[in-house]
Amino acid sequence: MTDIVVNVFRFVNPRGYFVPGLNIHYEEKGTGQLWQINCAGTRGYFLRFGMGSRIKDDFDEQAADSHFMVQRVTSALLIGGAGLFEAEAVGRLLFAGVEGEITWSSHLDRPDPFARLDDEPVRTAVLDWYQALCQHTILRRAANDAYLALSYPHDALVFVYRGLEWLKSGQNLKWEDIARDLKVPVKEVKNFTKLANHETGVRHATTSGKKIRASFDTYGTWVCGLLDAINAARARLEKKFTPMTPKAVGDTIAKAVPLIPYP
Repeated sequence: MTDIVVNVFRFVNPRGYFVPGLNIHYEEKGTGQLWQINCAGTRGYFLRFGMGSRIKDDFDEQAADSHFMVQRVTSALLIGGAGLFEAEAVGRLLFAGVEGEITWSSHLDRPDPFARLDDEPVRTAVLDWYQALCQHTILRRAANDAYLALSYPHDALVFVYRGLEWLKSGQNLKWEDIARDLKVPVKEVKNFTKLANHETGVRHATTSGKKIRASFDTYGTWVCGLLDAINAARARLEKKFTPMTPKAVGDTIAKAVPLIPYP
């Protein structure tokens, strides 16, 4: 059995952005396991340990859990306005036989004293969304689909559609309700669902073998719509939450859209 697992990730951003300094403490429900997460610059350290219980000595399980956790961070970075980051696992340490009080620190390649002046509001937004994604499963699923849509432009429509379905099914809504959340006519949402489902090769294979793909002009707009719907869903779940303005949504996605969607 393992006492402590340390997962190390490298964060890459195609525009050269850095991850703002993040210090996150997260407790898993029902397992007694704790995560201490430190990120800044291009590095992220994800430390997991047990409180009164030990961790299964299963390398594959630890690898999977670390990737599930880092997805929450990359989704929060996206919606919080930090940009689109890819997280690559570069190391994993498993410690057994650890006794006594544990103290640790991580050496980050861009510590907070060297942060840009505009980092603080972004850091605050990222941490706020990280907490929301941990609390609400449907937000986490939809946010990850927004991340995937921007990461894979050629299949963006698949992920945007599924992201909206997470919100629709998770809140027991109809497409008419989603249209109201997006502040668009129901006809536009119906056309969108038709585009995803009918003979376009997006969600279902076609006999012709033809398939539409997202364009640079459309896929960012689709993700903006998904982010609008995520904000509306969070407003239902958290009465004190103030949804992002349309401009803030647009600015967030514009910062994350790859400069070259089809490199």
